[in-house]
Amino acid sequence: MLADDLTGALDSAAAFATPEQPVAVSWHGLPDLVGAVACDSASRELSAERARASVSAIAPALWQAFPGLAFKKIDSLLRGQEAAEITAILAILRPAHCIVAPAFPAQGRIARGGRQGVIAAEGWRPVPCDLVAELRGDGLDVVQAAPGAAIPPGVSFWDAETDDDLDAVVAAGRGQRNTLWVGSAGLAAALARAAGFARQAPTALPRPILGLVGSEHGAMRAQLARLGSLHHLLPMMGGEDAVAAGLARDEIAFVSIDLAAGMPRAEANRLIEARFAELLTRLDRPGTLFASGGETLRGLCDALGAERLDVTGEIVPGVPRSSMRGGRWDGITVISKSGAFGGPDLLKQLAAGDPAGLAGAAA
Repeated sequence: MLADDLTGALDSAAAFATPEQPVAVSWHGLPDLVGAVACDSASRELSAERARASVSAIAPALWQAFPGLAFKKIDSLLRGQEAAEITAILAILRPAHCIVAPAFPAQGRIARGGRQGVIAAEGWRPVPCDLVAELRGDGLDVVQAAPGAAIPPGVSFWDAETDDDLDAVVAAGRGQRNTLWVGSAGLAAALARAAGFARQAPTALPRPILGLVGSEHGAMRAQLARLGSLHHLLPMMGGEDAVAAGLARDEIAFVSIDLAAGMPRAEANRLIEARFAELLTRLDRPGTLFASGGETLRGLCDALGAERLDVTGEIVPGVPRSSMRGGRWDGITVISKSGAFGGPDLLKQLAAGDPAGLAGAAA
């Protein structure tokens, strides 16, 4: 599996993971392991040209070393350079079939009429990226298809509005040889169901829980707003003692950085990474580390000297559970999610340790 950011690699790998057989997720090249592996190309924020070069450098060795299921994870909102990366991988692998199904119904992301979209309060609305048009612009002949149809040769884009729709696409495609699957965690879960993987029941998280939030997505801001005093807005200087005191008092602290309005995203990412790295040196090791934002999580892992993350399952769809391998916090439980995932009560339910409530707060 190849993803363009770390949280994406984790949330799709979770469908195939169990505590007994975790999926290794790496961002430092290919791990010297057997079994299922996912790699982060760190190309979400790159230009199309640089993203194409990044995946072209990783893909041949990845699928030669791990020749089973070939899965390219794409963002369910189609952020990043999806068309450029898919085109690059097709040139390398030359599969007979490329099945593109980006829907993630559990998070309200569905494909309709050849466009990926989001179920919002005002109804379905397409995301800005028209992936079919972009792929055709790159010279590919893309067939638009719906569940129940046969898998055509070449590249096909599949409408899907439910998990049953994705199951139907997988059922049609599993009999085909030499296939590249392209999708979000929704398609990954459908492939895992077809292979006999079952969802693991969520278990309590080790306390205390330290949450470090780098995403500025509106869904993430709404979740932080529901936390009240459990949310700490860390200034650019100082504030570490308040976080440490809150963590000791409440056994939970979610932290975001107080950034200047309108700051370019690349600069914001650098400041967030540096500020959280500094914070980690001032805190004792918690029981669980929560992180939101792929760049944020990767920066935290690098600051702690981690070698990889072993995914063991998921709390709810889109919120994987992992174990950090290597570094200062080796073995710590890691919970991660995209900033765009989840309803406004998700973090509140996570902090309360309420598995039943989490299921309702996930969408």
